[in-house]
Amino acid sequence: MKIEQLEFLIEVCRAGSINAASKKIFISQQSLNQSLRSLEDELGFTILNRTKKGVTLSEQGVIVYNAAQAIVARYGQMLDQLNASGLNPLDSLSGKLNIHLSPMISISLMPSVYVDYMHTHPKVQVYLQERYQDDIVAEVAQNPGDVGFVLIANSLRYFVDNIPQNVELKLLKSYPIYIAMSPRHPLAHQHHLSLTSIADYPFIIFETGGPKGEHALQNVVDLHILLSTNNYNMCRELLNEGNTMIYSFQPYIRRGIFNDCVHIPLNIKDITFQLYMVYNKKASEDEKRLRENFSATLENYL
Repeated sequence: MKIEQLEFLIEVCRAGSINAASKKIFISQQSLNQSLRSLEDELGFTILNRTKKGVTLSEQGVIVYNAAQAIVARYGQMLDQLNASGLNPLDSLSGKLNIHLSPMISISLMPSVYVDYMHTHPKVQVYLQERYQDDIVAEVAQNPGDVGFVLIANSLRYFVDNIPQNVELKLLKSYPIYIAMSPRHPLAHQHHLSLTSIADYPFIIFETGGPKGEHALQNVVDLHILLSTNNYNMCRELLNEGNTMIYSFQPYIRRGIFNDCVHIPLNIKDITFQLYMVYNKKASEDEKRLRENFSATLENYL
């Protein structure tokens, strides 16, 4: 259980719906709902009764909500007391941090990471921007204080081979590739998918390959690419039609991204998604400290 989950619960109850609360606190409805589902799973009972008209508290949920208000209030008091004493470690970091993100990372990992980081470092001004991977590298190359987080397949060697001399890559995590599809898809009941099986169906490229449409498997299988886009809602609509596929990975599954889909591992081991931190070698010590602290928070969720 995390403070952010209790804060989310309070916001949802005050707003009357998950949708309204998500707009107020600037995270996706899917991420907010998944965080509350995780809290319910941890406690072992339903907190919120979800309907088309909004949400209401269950009988146990009333107890949790009342306790959440007390816990969050006490947490705030603790921070105030630390601030007054001058001993608050949360105040030790300040400044501005521009973060450039692959959309796949933005929708799956970043909501929780951002909330956690801002709780710990409330004096840091963080600006998040979704960009394609080549644009992320260009921004970091031009702005030493900026940092990027890129998700790209290791099969796309051009990305690593063309990094500017003043930019460094730090590998944070490798992920096996999954394929997501509607439960109505002809392959939805498979336990693993082969390259030959997915070649017969239309494929959506969501951001992974950038605006040129490059994608993880382009050098190993001839896929029918229906669309290359970074529009999440368009991807969902096409997937719901039942015959298309899209790349997926474990953070999608944990966070409930494309939660109407089934996510099936691809039976190929030598091609993976790799998450890199992209940073400028000429960053100042203060800028290094900001990016390393943010990266440490991110790594807690990988």
